[in-house]
Amino acid sequence: MIIKSLSRKTPSFGQLAAYMLAERGDRFDLRHNLPMKARTSEAVVAAFEENHTLLPRRANGNALFHEIIALSPDTSLSVKEQKRALLDLAQRYLDRRAPRQLAVGVVHSETPHVHIHLMISSNAVLGRHRLWLPKRKFADIQRAVEEERLRLYPALGQTRPIAEPWRGFRPSIREQAVARRKGEPSRKEELAAEIHSAMKEAKSRDALNKALGVRGLTLYQRGRTVGVVTEGGRRYRLATLRLSEPYAETLTRFDLVDSRMASLQRGRVRSDRERER
Repeated sequence: MIIKSLSRKTPSFGQLAAYMLAERGDRFDLRHNLPMKARTSEAVVAAFEENHTLLPRRANGNALFHEIIALSPDTSLSVKEQKRALLDLAQRYLDRRAPRQLAVGVVHSETPHVHIHLMISSNAVLGRHRLWLPKRKFADIQRAVEEERLRLYPALGQTRPIAEPWRGFRPSIREQAVARRKGEPSRKEELAAEIHSAMKEAKSRDALNKALGVRGLTLYQRGRTVGVVTEGGRRYRLATLRLSEPYAETLTRFDLVDSRMASLQRGRVRSDRERER
């Protein structure tokens, strides 16, 4: 499970809500500390905006947080079951991370890793101060939620600790013996390193596909399984190469970048319209 957090300095509640709900109607999958009267997306945005007005003006002060919780794509659970588990874990996360703040969430399941987008206010309900979460506290919360995931939903896949850096593909004993005999790394080791390098370099899905293409590789997906095909037609699953979690983290990073670019674009359009007036 991966948790990413992105702060915003401007109160762009409407833009983020529209992005989260794009082509999904007007219903948030998760509501946290919202007033009962806030039924529609417009009413939800209005509640966030009204709560934000209580904060004192301050340069570079956080207005809201856009956070994403993503599941590993290697799971035996159906998408419906993953959604149910993710909503439960997201609520447990909010109970620890933002117990007194406003928050809403929408699940996205169009990518190999089911994930939820969260919009969280920077102040508590009726609060007049911005709440700041130290990095150590944030890490402790992630670990606590991950432990609950392992206990409650072991079928969701990966069991490595959160934020543990990728340490490369670890070949089997047989593969190690072959590599020692040849005096060079195994093909899987080289391939995993190449793919991981492409993921780190890429800034978008298109860029990732191009970076892999330069290396003679093409991504493929069969059901919930994601892998790469070499020019020779050999297939390798990302799970086999221990790249499932780095791949999910990469896609999550792309989602955050797309959201930020969409926000900037809407800001430019709004500015152009104001100048025209």
